[in-house]
Amino acid sequence: MNKILFLDATNTWILIGCYSRDEEGKITVLSKYEELHNRESSTVLITEIRNCLQKANWEKPDLIVTALGPGSFTGIRISVATARNLAQIWNIPAIGFDSLEIYTAHYYLEIETAISVSIEAKQSKIYFGLRDQRGYCGTLDIPPDLIAEKLPEDRLGSYITGLKFTDSPELYPGQNMKETLPSPMAILLEKANELTKALSNQADYSYELLVPNYLRGTYADDKPKVYYT
Repeated sequence: MNKILFLDATNTWILIGCYSRDEEGKITVLSKYEELHNRESSTVLITEIRNCLQKANWEKPDLIVTALGPGSFTGIRISVATARNLAQIWNIPAIGFDSLEIYTAHYYLEIETAISVSIEAKQSKIYFGLRDQRGYCGTLDIPPDLIAEKLPEDRLGSYITGLKFTDSPELYPGQNMKETLPSPMAILLEKANELTKALSNQADYSYELLVPNYLRGTYADDKPKVYYT
């Protein structure tokens, strides 16, 4: 039985969970914390990780999984630094995934139709990700009105017909993510092979290899850029 600790403070919420995974790949949630926390990551994250570990009756996990961003610059730094520090203290592997890939995996599993997720990114831009039956399309850092121009042509149909989720309905229309926070269960199931590799080969999944996914090096750069992960 593997013990997996998930954490995410990259956006305006904190998601924490202790998940057990058996030899057949079945994942069970033992404890979790999912709440909105704007600008409170530094004070809340460690406390709630400790609470989740106590509820799961764990001294430490076997693997840490963290969201890497994009999102809040400070939130990303806190998420990645916390994952790195705990992995070093506990001497366990750590692995990270794109935040929007995590969120789209959750909504796609729940809705079972094409979905897109947008996160407010300042400068009148959003971080945008699209998922359909072919998987995750990639993360864009983009003004909303340019999305259709930048998506691959074979994904436009999914973009037009799919359901939209957003943390800022005033900037980009869609169902408010703050009312239905995403869970990491879907990404843990989707990334089963990578989790297995991380658990069996700590050297290749060292805390030192966790890299924040800021997309922009700094918010001070206002030149339009488009990125795929």
